[in-house]
Amino acid sequence: MEQATQATTPRDTHDQDAVRESYNRARKMADQLVTHATVLPDSIETRRELGTDTYGIRLHFGTGLAAGRGVLATADVTDAEVIRDDTEGNGYISGVWIELRTKYKGVPLIARALATAEDADTLLQSNPTAEDTQPIPTVGTSPSAVVAPTVVPPAIFAVTPLATMSAGPESEQ
Repeated sequence: MEQATQATTPRDTHDQDAVRESYNRARKMADQLVTHATVLPDSIETRRELGTDTYGIRLHFGTGLAAGRGVLATADVTDAEVIRDDTEGNGYISGVWIELRTKYKGVPLIARALATAEDADTLLQSNPTAEDTQPIPTVGTSPSAVVAPTVVPPAIFAVTPLATMSAGPESEQ
């Protein structure tokens, strides 16, 4: 076995301090989020963002309805949008990732759970009353002010009777 013959160059301690500060900030943020959690994650990952010296957090809530509720609770605390990603296998939906990706107080955060399509529908159901409500006219709107849509008459085509079409060159003989 060969031994290294060149001395390794130590990194600048200032750079290491900045990286360590980012790591500590992410760990502290993870602890704060778990303090507010109604559902505890299965695991918490502190990881360096790809190609940077910034550390972020990934909360893995596991599978099922309770895990999805953990992601939704985290979204409430962090004021983040939850997304749904249906995974497909053999032509049918085999699972649904419920996930949020945000920066919370400067720390990159991902929280995710794997659920069934039925559980995801239950967790992420939209507010039907908000979507189905029609606008209410204001007090100053009178019936005469309502503009009816313009009706375009159908196009008119010339119609040639079938009998005249068959009486073509053959009937002249």
